[in-house]
Parts: sequence; C-alpha cells; structure tokens
Amino acid sequence: MESGLNGLSFSQIVNTALFIVSGFFFGIFASRNSLFSVMNLRNAFAEKDFSPSSVFKIAYSILFIALAFLVFPSWMASRTTAGAFTYYAVLLFYFSKGWKNFSH
Repeated sequence: MESGLNGLSFSQIVNTALFIVSGFFFGIFASRNSLFSVMNLRNAFAEKDFSPSSVFKIAYSILFIALAFLVFPSWMASRTTAGAFTYYAVLLFYFSKGWKNFSH
C-alpha cells in the first residue's frame, strides 16, 4: 500500500475530507435550526398563557439545542476529530453571526 499525505492512504484522505465536508454542512443546518429554537423559546416565554402546543415547542427547542451543541458533536468526535472541529467551528460562527442579527 502506498502512503499519501503524512503516511495516510488515499481512502483515509478521502474519508477525512468527506467528514470535514459533512461537518461543514451539518454545522450550517444546526446553527440555523438552533436560532429557530432560540426564537421559539423566546416567543414561548413571552406569551402569558401556556398551551400544550407551546409546551411541546419548548421541549422540542431545548432537545434540539442539546442535540446540536452536545450530543452530535461528541458522537462525531468519536468518529473523526477533523469533522467535529469543523462542525463546531461552523456552528459557532454562523450561530454567533445569526445571533447578532437576531438580537437587534
């Protein structure tokens, strides 16, 4: 087997590149939906009366934020460090960018 970049085989290089690309796209998806979850939480707590649908929205929003910021990155880090790093970098970048636009 011939070695490529830093002793990695071609399939390992392609695998790492695909994990980086998937981390990028999952990070964009998660940041966008995390902002929607934060908006749902803000709107739900701004309302005076709670209905079963608003409680469901709160639970879904909290679950998605926990999944996006804790569960999925830890699962991805167990597979690849490069993909998890890319995911977190993209997630935090676009979340902070959207948060600035959302806060005004």
